[in-house]
Amino acid sequence: MLLKSIKKVFILSLILGFGFLTSCDDDNDTPVIEDTIVDLASADSNLSILVQALQRADLVSALQADGAMTVFAPTNTAFQALLDKKAAWTTLDDIPVETLKAVLLYHVLPVYAPSQNLSDNQVAATLNGASITVDLSSGVKIESESGQSVSVTTPDILAKNGVIHVIDEVLLPTELPKDITDLAIATADLSTLVAALQRANLVSALQADGPFTVFAPTNAAFQALLDSNSSWNSLDDIPVDVLTNVLLFHVINGNVTSDLLTDTYVNTLATGPNSEPLSLQVEVTGGIEFNGDSKPVTGLINIAASNGTVHVIDKVMLPPNVVTLALNNAGFTSLVAALTDSRHTTDFVSILSGDGPFTIFAPTNAAFQALLDSNASWNSLADIPIATLDAVLKYHVVSGANVQADQLSNGDVSTLGGTITIDLTSGAQINTSSMQTVNILVGAATNDVQGTNGVIHAVDAVLLP
Repeated sequence: MLLKSIKKVFILSLILGFGFLTSCDDDNDTPVIEDTIVDLASADSNLSILVQALQRADLVSALQADGAMTVFAPTNTAFQALLDKKAAWTTLDDIPVETLKAVLLYHVLPVYAPSQNLSDNQVAATLNGASITVDLSSGVKIESESGQSVSVTTPDILAKNGVIHVIDEVLLPTELPKDITDLAIATADLSTLVAALQRANLVSALQADGPFTVFAPTNAAFQALLDSNSSWNSLDDIPVDVLTNVLLFHVINGNVTSDLLTDTYVNTLATGPNSEPLSLQVEVTGGIEFNGDSKPVTGLINIAASNGTVHVIDKVMLPPNVVTLALNNAGFTSLVAALTDSRHTTDFVSILSGDGPFTIFAPTNAAFQALLDSNASWNSLADIPIATLDAVLKYHVVSGANVQADQLSNGDVSTLGGTITIDLTSGAQINTSSMQTVNILVGAATNDVQGTNGVIHAVDAVLLP
């Protein structure tokens, strides 16, 4: 019975095949396909992500239109592999719509191309504008302009308006751009940085458009940070809010390559009092340094990402307070010497390392030299009576306020050592009780230098109460 059934099916097939061949010119006998490319894809559970992608990119109607098209249709597994290529991509919703649309159009030929019409090394233009190349040397493969070799796993699914060839990988006209996070993930020596970004929930922040410049500490730099605190054995031991601000202190807005660096301060994404951006000191004279003692790693600067630039550095930079800012600035060595004079009964370093906030008017080295030159008996700071030096230094500190230059207004201001008067009528100036007129040095390298507990403005003369 089984043999007879097989014979019947075989004979029936011959009859049907002969009928198809002999009546192909007769429209009434030609099999009619009613399903469009989208209909067929929608009916295949293995192509469900492709359908979702077409919907998100608003391409459904285009693939339902009349005409003759050829679609290379990636499977769900192929789309998952695409998502896995980018740390920022968990679902299709994470792929920018324009990117997704461009990729999908790269899978469509504006002609009907069943497998028998394909030839080895054939080049075909897609609706994306880029080309694909057919490789028949070992099965049917499609080569993309980004260097992929993608296999056709199920060919010739005929539709009303074209043909579908199922493929095992999403075709990319160009390599996917790597954002800052992608670069970090791909760099073995930045694995701790990646772990820190994940713990601080900052991965998505560095996948935004930017552009950003990131100073990226090495694994050894993070280990040195952990070793600096006996209670820190791993990143999990660092309070999240502390870790977050430290990481944001390594990021600035803008695309800043090494040739654009100067001796100055730049605003970071970390914040201090009143949510003001913390200042990062950049030095290039005598070699590049950041925050006083962090250096770029040779050969690992100016790494271009799709959303900015990465400079790998050898030390984790800790956000500085006003004392650290002064210590790190070569223009304030005289001020630091005055604050740390061993004759003091006032512990200025401890006071100015407190919570604050403080607004400090910081005399430059030249300002202190002018003060010494004003008295023939003063050859060094040690010649100034300590009571005088104490009173002078207190006259430069406003406690309980974090005042940026654009927040200054005309009027009296109380310092720890008396009253000064802000006068903005002829620029940013300070009038002292000893009848001085002192200039606030306005510029990126001299004012609004923001620390974790206050802000510094450089002045061109020592204020005398």
